[in-house]
Formats: sequence, C-alpha cells, structure tokens
Amino acid sequence: MHAMMLLADGTVFHGEAIGAAGEVYGEVVCHTSMTAYPEVLTDAACKDDIVVFTYPLIGNIGVPAEDGEYSRPQVKGVVAGEICTKPSNWRTVDRLEDYLLTHGVPAVTGIDTRALSRHLRRNGTMRGAIVCGDTPPEAVLARLREEADDPARDLIASVTPAAPYVYHKGSGRRGHVVVVDCGATRRVLSVLSAGDYRVTVVPAYTAAEELLAFSPDGVIITDGPGDPKAAAPLVETTRRLLGQRPLFGFGLGQLIIALALGADTYKLKYGHRGANHPVEDLAAGRVFITSQNHGFAVKEGTLPAGITVSHVNLNDGTIEGFFHEQCPVFAVQFFPEAAMDQGAGPAWRGDLFNRFLAATGERKQKRELGGSGIVATFLPS
Repeated sequence: MHAMMLLADGTVFHGEAIGAAGEVYGEVVCHTSMTAYPEVLTDAACKDDIVVFTYPLIGNIGVPAEDGEYSRPQVKGVVAGEICTKPSNWRTVDRLEDYLLTHGVPAVTGIDTRALSRHLRRNGTMRGAIVCGDTPPEAVLARLREEADDPARDLIASVTPAAPYVYHKGSGRRGHVVVVDCGATRRVLSVLSAGDYRVTVVPAYTAAEELLAFSPDGVIITDGPGDPKAAAPLVETTRRLLGQRPLFGFGLGQLIIALALGADTYKLKYGHRGANHPVEDLAAGRVFITSQNHGFAVKEGTLPAGITVSHVNLNDGTIEGFFHEQCPVFAVQFFPEAAMDQGAGPAWRGDLFNRFLAATGERKQKRELGGSGIVATFLPS
C-alpha cells in the first residue's frame, strides 16, 4: 500500500505502508542510533512523536522480549528506509512489522531518510503526518495545520504512574531513593536496584510534603516527554525539595531542576536524539559518548550564581550537566545509566551520579544517628 510522510511546510516523501494502516499526526524527530530501536520506540521521551530512523535498516533482530522500556510503543508513527521482515535473533518474540500492527502504529518505508533528516536539520523540527493510502496531500496538509501543536500540552501525565509503588524493597543498606517518574526507563531503576538501594517510584505530580513522607534519603527526577515549562506543578515541587534531600535529575529532570533554580529553558532546533553525542566533563577534561533523547535544553547564562556547569555538548556547546556548589543538587541532560553501561568508567563513575549516591548515603547515616538528615537549607531567590 502506498504511504506518504508529509511535513507541515508542505514537503512530501512517498513510500510504502507497513505496520498498522491509518493516518497519524505528531512532531517529526530524527533518531540516529544504529541499534536499540526497541528502546527508542518504547521510550516515554518519544511520546506522540513520529520517529525517523536515519540508519537505513531496522528490525533485523525483530522485537526482543527484554529490550523495551515500556510494554507498548510510545511513538505515534515510524519512518524507516527499510524494515526487515525476516529477523534473526535468539531473543526475538515478534517481527517489528507485526509489533507495530498489533499496537496500531503506522509506518512508512522506502523513502530517503537521509534527505528527510537533512531537511529537518536545515529547517528545524516540525509537525508532520503519516498517511496510508492515496489521500491527496493538500487535504492532509489542511488537517495538519488545523492540529497545530500546543506547547502547553502536558505529556508527562500520560506516562507517569497512577499511584506510588515499591520497585525494589531490598535491604536499603545504602539508602532509600524515591524516583519521581516522568517516564522512567527500566534501565535506571535496575541500576538503582542493583546497588542495594530501596527504590520507591512516585507519580510526577506528587506534592513535596507527600514525597517527603516516604522518608527518602535521595530523590531522582527522571527523563520524560514534552516541554518542561508545561510541568509547572513539578517545577514547584522540585523548588520545595531543594536543599531538603540530595536531588538528581537527568534528561527532562535536568530541565525541571533548572527551572526550579530560576533558570530558563528553550527548544532546540532539531534536538539531541542518538547514541553518539560527545560530552565533555569540564572538571576532568575528558570526553565520553552519551545516549540522548530530548528536544529542549537549559538556556546558557540563565543559571543562578552558585551553580556550576559541569558538562557541555561538543557538537553545539549546550549545557549537559550542572551542580549546586553548596547543596547536593546534580543534573545531566544525557542518560546516566547508558553512560555506565557503555563502560564510560572513570570519566563517569566518579561523577555527578556517584556524588548524588554518596550524598544519599551520607543523609542515611545522619538519619540513623538521630539527626534531621537535612543536608543544607537552600531556596533560590
């Protein structure tokens, strides 16, 4: 069946339909990873996006049972040069084509994804539509423009859990970490569990008082979808947590902490989405490769006094990490657990995430000795 990828500026790419038939609209973003397409499809940071895979072939390992971050895809649609229909892998449980069909996700193949990605890099990320069938482009473009994107739309509410739950009881020997789930991946939760932390997961819009009632030794704000400015209640909760507990944010979590500190954020022209983003650790003077999946960044020059930028992106100079000089508040824009899994070693293991975990352990020790466990008192002006 004929299908097309139509962009909001009127550009049309023709191809063949695969997966579910239908018509979907969303923000069109490019992902440059050569592998890990199951993780990308199920990552909450891609909620309601149409994802263009720039690598020419995906689907060659099918859909492995253990690789998804969620039980179902989060994307609206898929664009690929080719999707393999005869996968070969010992963990394969489904063909990618059948997986997309089962979950109602349309896809278009057989188009020049390099030309599409170059167009988006030149002109910026924009909305688009995947249409299966022979609908005239003019009609689709009219509907696409009617469905203009609402920057204030709250995507976090659609991926955060409905109620708190204990992810890992464990001994809690190294402390109790509460994870504010804005779309948490299984990877970061498993990293904490393996470290012998008690892990409790709470919805993104849990009030500060309710969150502190869990008696955490540290709080993590995870990655997630959408514009951080649309999550005003979470920003306020984070502001109230500053200085009360060790705090670590990554991806969207970094942006939320930045807003809570009084900084500003902005939308990138075409985002950082891939597994090959070079980031420099300024203190160590070392560079390592990170996985990223986001479309917003902290605006340079808006972080308040007392905040040190610790990491920068070597492709465009954007802020990739920062920490507070007096309080245990740390943030990075990339996936910290992916950096560890890739063996980033000393360039990462002794860095902000470990500093957060050390502060979490310190807070636990103080609590056990009868102290308040409050690491510092800090509120931004």
